This record gives sequence, structure tokens and C-alpha cells, in this order.
Amino acid sequence: MDTRQKELLNLVVDSYVKTAEPIGSRFLLEKGKLDVGEATVRNDLRALEEEGYLTHPHTSAGRIPTEKGYRMYLGELDLGKAKISKKENDVLGMSVKDGESDMKLKSLAKALAELSDETVILAFSPEKVYYTGLSNLFSKPEFRELEMVADLSQIFDHCEECLSKFFDEVGEEPKYFFGKEHGFGGALSVLAFRFGDDSLLALLGPMRMNYARNLCLVNKVKELL
Repeated sequence: MDTRQKELLNLVVDSYVKTAEPIGSRFLLEKGKLDVGEATVRNDLRALEEEGYLTHPHTSAGRIPTEKGYRMYLGELDLGKAKISKKENDVLGMSVKDGESDMKLKSLAKALAELSDETVILAFSPEKVYYTGLSNLFSKPEFRELEMVADLSQIFDHCEECLSKFFDEVGEEPKYFFGKEHGFGGALSVLAFRFGDDSLLALLGPMRMNYARNLCLVNKVKELL
């Protein structure tokens, strides 16, 4: 993959994260200020698809990233540039101001779910699990089909089983996991870290998530624990 194709892949991911719509060559030319013609963009998109970084739904001429594409995007992403606002910082801080230890953690998880617009799992052990923000997940455009909702619901019905396998994969530093790496289903990305004696916090969302901002939010949560 050459530099222009990397730039194009990053642009496709950024655009798809914002729009949830397959991205076409004309859209990229209009929004991306690319110094090449439409034929070149189409050829590059085709090459990225052939290499497995993009795919295109049969009902659309546009393309969407694959898991491989998201992995490449995340590897190239400058996460240091993303910041959270003072208001977001204050909301997270205030959520752990009062109350007993477990209630503080649940309050913090709720605040994280609201700010990230994702789902948060708080596991005090693989058997003692609290989750919040499920409506955020089911409201995403890619999860509105009844079959997909049913699949995701089954995942949460067996959340403890998923976590028991996932616990050993997670370290103290927040890290993104994809597909088979986390066990919650191939359609999801998971950002997780361990804390305390045997606790875990995981933020779940579609692969089409704001990786940089979510990592900033989770890093702030880690700081507060």
C-alpha cells in the first residue's frame, strides 16, 4: 500500500465513522481535497478492496472498511492529537465524587456510556457484571436489523461466558480488540483494561467508532479509578 492509498483508506474510515454510509469516489474527491482524478481514486479503492482493506455492500457502489482496514487505520492513527473537553472531563470527575465504591464505579460507567455513545461493561469479576448503554448500541444504523439485534442480545445473555475467556487477554493499559480477539461478536470493537484486584472495564461499539476520542475518554476513566 502506497502513501496515497493509506491516505485514502484513512479518509474512507473517517468518513464512514461520521456518516455510516458507504463511501464513493465522488464523495472522497469533494470532501478529501485529493490532488488526483476520479479514475485514480476508483483504481485505488479497487486495489484496497482487492487487498482486503475495504469491501462494498452489494446494494451500493460505495465502500466500507473491513476489520483489516480498521486495524490498519488504528495503527496509523495519531491518538495523541485527540482531546476531551473540560466539560467531559468534569462530568467524569463528578461521577465518582460521592457514594460507596461499587456505586461510584457504576456511576462512572454510566457517564462513560453517555459521553461515548457506546456500551460499557464493568466486570468486578467474570461472574459479577454490570453493563450500561445498551440502547446506544442498538440505536446504531448497522445494528437496526432484527437479526442483528437478536445476535447482539444473545451475546449479552452470555456476557459472563464471554468475559471469562476475555479476562486473561486484557492488561492494565487500555487496548482495542477486534472480532475473535474479544468474543463479543465480529461486528464489534472493544476497548478494555484491567484495574484493581480482578476488575475489568470494557467499552463496546461497532467497528465504526471514534477510536481516538473513545481512547481519550477511557484513559480519563482509568486515571479516576
